[in-house]
Amino acid sequence: MKKNYLRILILTIVMLASLGTYAQQTICAGSVKNYSVNTPGSGPAGSTYSWVVTPGTFAGTITGTPNVNANAITINWGTTPAGVYNLQVTETNASGCPGTPVNLTVTIEAIPANPVVTLVQPTCTVATGTITVTPPTGTGFTYSIDGTNYQSSNVFNNLAQGTYNVTIRSVAGCTSGITPAIINAQPAAPSAPTASVTQQPTCALATGTITVTAPTGTGYEYSVDGTNYQTGLQFTGLTAGATYNVTVKVPGGCISTATVLTIDVQPTAPAAPTVTVTQPTCAQPMATIEVTAPLGTGYVYSIDGVNYQVSPIFNNVGQGSYPVTVQNATGGCTSAITNETINPQPAAPTTSAIIFN
Repeated sequence: MKKNYLRILILTIVMLASLGTYAQQTICAGSVKNYSVNTPGSGPAGSTYSWVVTPGTFAGTITGTPNVNANAITINWGTTPAGVYNLQVTETNASGCPGTPVNLTVTIEAIPANPVVTLVQPTCTVATGTITVTPPTGTGFTYSIDGTNYQSSNVFNNLAQGTYNVTIRSVAGCTSGITPAIINAQPAAPSAPTASVTQQPTCALATGTITVTAPTGTGYEYSVDGTNYQTGLQFTGLTAGATYNVTVKVPGGCISTATVLTIDVQPTAPAAPTVTVTQPTCAQPMATIEVTAPLGTGYVYSIDGVNYQVSPIFNNVGQGSYPVTVQNATGGCTSAITNETINPQPAAPTTSAIIFN
């Protein structure tokens, strides 16, 4: 038998994808890799090479490289499922003698699924956001939000406004597809609301009312104590003499600065008036009613409970009974009644005829 006829060639697997001469390889699903054999010494010219991948779940394509007697190939592993495969090459020399097959174990690792993320957006009080990636089943995964820098933690804190490309990488270096995650701008706090006291306490009503007029809109809420919020614009039953901080909370939770409003103290009724009456005389048929207390700015006076005047003196009052009251003009509180009676004008005597003798 000729020396070169049955020569058994020692084949060394050379992976052009930086694999070196290892007899096993781990790659990611869908990878495209280059493989070649190198014949030591002066191997015979005209050798051919047979490449086979087993088992039958291999779903890729094998393409030979021109002008090297097909001792170099490219395998597109395509949709071949994750698992362990055997790549075998057999060289046949020009005389038709096959050599000893050489095997390479190829482990295909599945590409991680696109990340599932949870976002915590900035608030009025926190200017940055957080991205949390739901970890896949398994261990050794690393995570990135820029496709370059990976970390073992699945949580990314203190993120400024912007769009982030979230990926997961396995131990073998298989990288998932991108899940975009958008961190919003920090919401701005609204301006202080426009509000006023629309009902101050009166003698008959012990509480006040505050009404907000702006801003308004869907999702806005309002408060007068900074704790309890409502969608209604009006606050009733507010305590007299108290100060309230009116704020508005917009959708997203931002709270405005406060508009400070004060409910007045409930006004009190004046004391029953002290009255001096000047009765009619023979010479003056009409009387005078004069309130001597209380006196001062803001009081008005009445002797019929209906008509009030600023002056505490009532002239030309005829015979009869009069309910004298004082009213606090600013609060409308009416005093208790002081009843006064005006007498009839005294009659002049009728002088008898002069009797003489």
